[in-house]
Amino acid sequence: MTAIPAGPAAQPASDRARNSREHERCRVRAARTVARTARDPRGEPLLLSIVDLKPAGAAAPSLDSALAGYLRQVAEEVGVPLDAVTHEVTDTATAYLGLSSGTAEHPRRDLMLVWDERLGWSVAIEPRGDDRSPVLCRLRGHVAPPAGTVAQFVAGVLGGDRGGQLSPVPPQLDRATLAAHLNAL
Repeated sequence: MTAIPAGPAAQPASDRARNSREHERCRVRAARTVARTARDPRGEPLLLSIVDLKPAGAAAPSLDSALAGYLRQVAEEVGVPLDAVTHEVTDTATAYLGLSSGTAEHPRRDLMLVWDERLGWSVAIEPRGDDRSPVLCRLRGHVAPPAGTVAQFVAGVLGGDRGGQLSPVPPQLDRATLAAHLNAL
């Protein structure tokens, strides 16, 4: 078996992982600082929630780290290299995976697999310039199904199946529940 060298393609994924770990360490330090400086211990949960932090001793996974792990699984199942995967957790948690194949209807357009914490997974055409990215199909059901289900969805869309295009928006999960669900996957 030949070892795969860790070249430039592996670097962005390792940088993202290192940045994610450092981000989480900073969040833990910030939570400790809030806990130490809170004048009224009963106000600590409110202060922490204002800056989207959990108490320093809380063992719940952050949405960012849980989403990163989930995306690694999805990328592997779909066959997308990690350097074509990105995510962001701000006011809305989103993810992007660049797909390497097109569809019969759009053979010369690049496709993307995108995720949103409210809408779940969809396959869309990569935008050109200022145009909007038309969604070809949305995955029905849970916003974060197992990676194998996402891979089957992508294969179906690339093969011409548009069964989920008019799917309703699933109910939104709170971030702690979503993080725990992603971490369990």
